[in-house]
Amino acid sequence: MSRSRPGPDVAVVFALLVAVVWRAGAWFPIPERAAVALDATLAVLAAVIVVFAWWRAGIGVRGLGLAPSQWCGGWRPLAGFTAVGGAVLVAIGVALGSASIPFERIAWLLDYLPGIAAQQLLMQGFFAPRIEMLAVAVPARHRRAATIFVTTAAFVALHAPNPALMAGVAIGGAFWIWHFLVYRNLLAVLASHLVLGATAMAALGPGPMLNLRVGPGALELLLR
Repeated sequence: MSRSRPGPDVAVVFALLVAVVWRAGAWFPIPERAAVALDATLAVLAAVIVVFAWWRAGIGVRGLGLAPSQWCGGWRPLAGFTAVGGAVLVAIGVALGSASIPFERIAWLLDYLPGIAAQQLLMQGFFAPRIEMLAVAVPARHRRAATIFVTTAAFVALHAPNPALMAGVAIGGAFWIWHFLVYRNLLAVLASHLVLGATAMAALGPGPMLNLRVGPGALELLLR
């Protein structure tokens, strides 16, 4: 999969992520341990394709927004967005009576942090730049907007069928992709994602956000 033809690897990685989110191993009449192993294999395969694509394209730490010289850019607009987003989440949580910070809602952060890093690396470092290459047919003045829209739509789909989380991802994802395309500071985007994820869990976790679950876990809660 070459730099000049980003479409196939984007499609394959997206399909693999959908399979992982929806626990494809459970679709087959195989033991639970084998199903878990299959899902883990699909996740590893997606990671291998992503890393190979980065290697083929010559993308290093700077291309991923991880160079120390990039860590100072864009904090002011990001802080403003994060503060407003956090305030809205807390206000909704207070209005619904679901805002709380018990230990079990905070303890998940240690497990969630690697997931945040993986999501942002995929969204900013893999999907956005390759979708931007695919958008060459779009007029230059609309190319960034098209990249943001398509990349955000892909990540909204990966958070189905959780309606509130999908709405949050649509807003937050669009802003984070725009911010990365302008400032190339992945550290700042990760910080914003962590703060808003923690706030959403504390304010709305067991309510509209369905404990931030996606795939079968969210579907099970919706059908109760």
